[in-house]
Amino acid sequence: MRLRRCLPVVSILLAMAGIPLCATAAQATEGMQLERVVLLYRHGVRTPLPGEIQLDEARGKPWPTWSQPPSELTPHGTTGARLMGVYDRRRLADSGLFPARGCPGKDQLWFWANTDQRTIASAGALAEGFAPGCAIAVGHLPQGSEDPLFHPIEAGATAWNAADAVASIQSATNGPDALTAPHADALTTMATVMGCGRDNDPDWCSPAHWRGSLSLSPDKQHMVLSGPIATTSGTAEAILMAYAEGRSMQDVGWGRTDASRREQLSQLHALLFEIYARPDYMADRVASVMSRRIIDLLQDAKAPRLSVMVGSDNNIVALASVLGLHFKMPGYAKDDPPIGGALGIEVWRERSSNRRQVRVFYQAQSLDQLRRLQAKDGSVEPFTLDLPLDGCTADRHGWCPLENVVSRLRRASARAR
Repeated sequence: MRLRRCLPVVSILLAMAGIPLCATAAQATEGMQLERVVLLYRHGVRTPLPGEIQLDEARGKPWPTWSQPPSELTPHGTTGARLMGVYDRRRLADSGLFPARGCPGKDQLWFWANTDQRTIASAGALAEGFAPGCAIAVGHLPQGSEDPLFHPIEAGATAWNAADAVASIQSATNGPDALTAPHADALTTMATVMGCGRDNDPDWCSPAHWRGSLSLSPDKQHMVLSGPIATTSGTAEAILMAYAEGRSMQDVGWGRTDASRREQLSQLHALLFEIYARPDYMADRVASVMSRRIIDLLQDAKAPRLSVMVGSDNNIVALASVLGLHFKMPGYAKDDPPIGGALGIEVWRERSSNRRQVRVFYQAQSLDQLRRLQAKDGSVEPFTLDLPLDGCTADRHGWCPLENVVSRLRRASARAR
């Protein structure tokens, strides 16, 4: 994996370590033509979800309040998403896929969002950044409904059985306690941030209570997760959102976080996906409809040049799992999808042979970039991580044949039927 951002000092250090970094577009794509791009974005900075915060500060200090209703994209999050759209336009113009300015044809773009306010508004901000003043249509189903593209299990669009899910997840992970065992340091950090460490601490402050389980609900229709993954994942995410929002540090874990601690909180957030999105049984099903849609977008010569889907973190983790990918972006733990970032898939045609290769990558602003939003014109580049696919015969760029990527998506979709 290669993390690419053209900062002189970073480039020198990585070059000394023998890691290729910041090749020019001409060097990276010589003899290649970019044909299509698919971006699966996570929504931008939002207010806490109802029920997301599962723990209270150990001494009863209140959580910070937000001026927007729960679950909504904030104005700060809107700006962050718009800047990503600005960056996408500049990057794709540099690659020759779009002109640098003006309104692209309607058949050249497809923006589709999940049905939450935060995803619809994020998609709108991305579209506005990409083509300012062009009134790009953002498609979505009625707000609050279950879109099978993003929620195939809830929409009944994929075969899913709760008992089979529990059994397969237990087999793949050895259960929640096996997942948390390597991360006692992160749980200790959570306890510190939440104010534990004095007399009369709540029970959950003690390592003796860091035990969890995954079971079948009494009606046998749902999975029930208990223990530290269930209680700390959303709680950690609420703290990270406050930091990304640019709030005072007193509103970010009561002033008890630093960069290292925030990354450990991110680790706790990421553990939830090891239950609900990354195991094969869950990944195949969560990404089932999206896998089929992406196959069409990659193969159809009449598909839009740019297709942007805006969903949530579990959508990204499931698709990454189907493709056999892992990622780690600056400021975040391994496999924790950055706020407002995107998993990208590009189809490039080799001019000499007409063979098509696929580049897979992750792009996102770091937590600090998102917090500061210093460059309102989008001139600060997000970080980009190239993601080679294991097991494929890569070309000289480290990319993968289109047929290989399509077969992976097709197999996952077939397993979910």
